[in-house]
Amino acid sequence: MYISAFLHKNQLFELTNRWLSNRLKKSDPLQITRIITYDSFIAWERLLQFVEELNRFLPNLALRKRITTKRELKDYICASADSTSPRIRKIIEQYRAMPEYYYIGSPITALILHDEEGRLTGMCRFKRVKRIAEKASRYAALHITERIREAALRSAPPSGACKQPTRETMALAERDIILEFKEKGVKLPERIMTIKDVLGLKLIQNGISVAALEDVLHQLPGTTIIEKEVHSGNYNATHYVVELTVDLAHIRQRFSEGPGNGAYRYRGLPARHSFRDFDRFLRTGARTVQLDLIFTTAEEMIESEMGRSMHETRIVRQRRLQDGCGNITTNIEYIIEFLLAVGMSPATRIDEIPIKIWGRYLPDTLSNEIRKLYQLPEYTIVEH
Repeated sequence: MYISAFLHKNQLFELTNRWLSNRLKKSDPLQITRIITYDSFIAWERLLQFVEELNRFLPNLALRKRITTKRELKDYICASADSTSPRIRKIIEQYRAMPEYYYIGSPITALILHDEEGRLTGMCRFKRVKRIAEKASRYAALHITERIREAALRSAPPSGACKQPTRETMALAERDIILEFKEKGVKLPERIMTIKDVLGLKLIQNGISVAALEDVLHQLPGTTIIEKEVHSGNYNATHYVVELTVDLAHIRQRFSEGPGNGAYRYRGLPARHSFRDFDRFLRTGARTVQLDLIFTTAEEMIESEMGRSMHETRIVRQRRLQDGCGNITTNIEYIIEFLLAVGMSPATRIDEIPIKIWGRYLPDTLSNEIRKLYQLPEYTIVEH
């Protein structure tokens, strides 16, 4: 799990690999809490600063509305839509007739950007913990499944007649990989495990061309386009990965204003000298974060939320594909989700990593371990 939106991405990556190898250090819970809490604060503040910088060149990005569910987003999109397209009108009518069909209960951490008339101009968002864990485990699944397949092919008859490994050879190869992980630990490649879209910004074109946007990005100090990809067909947008230099003085100022210090103390971070703790942490990280930037139209925004390229439908499809990847990748998801949960909980000490990459677990094992972090009672009908 190499989160490119974090200043301490290298430290978190090394820590994640240790946890996947079941190697716990006493200092890990507090270090995880610092990374998850402080780096998320830094990334979000840098995104908001970036939006303010963009607003000098691309107006109507200053007004913001906080949302916490997909229903709020989809309702807002429908209410502010001004398209006369029959296709868009039909999508909105179908949504309003049965909104529950469109995953409206999905949580989201986001800000809607809009103009004075309430028309949508963009959206800032921060990926939720569950989605980070799922994405990390999916990346790991692709890498590990290929390793298992290659090992299974090597054990096939030397004649080469078998082009695909059998179920039996795959099972044997997976067992060997599990034993290797148990004895030697896990080291997933940084390139494979890089997650680039934890921090996201979606901009609606509103008459602005791709060339005009790129010209603005090139003018902004501390802003570099790292990647560009044009999507067409089922999903239409221009997709960028943008690297942003972090102004440490600005971040220190924002933290000193105390927008979330109460929540930070709840997570077990120092109640006294909190600024000193944050400042010391700030000095140990990188100086840039990466942002996932999508440039699209209002119509394509509607398609991605309620139409042909609905985001939640893609998530469900990805989960179904991942279900067939065996215990290893499921356990990776559980370990990473537990690690992230430690970072948001009051717990600053744990005795062990409760999920092992070589074990077998039901989902309620993970949920029970996360409840323990918050000192919540178990789900049980009978008290004993």
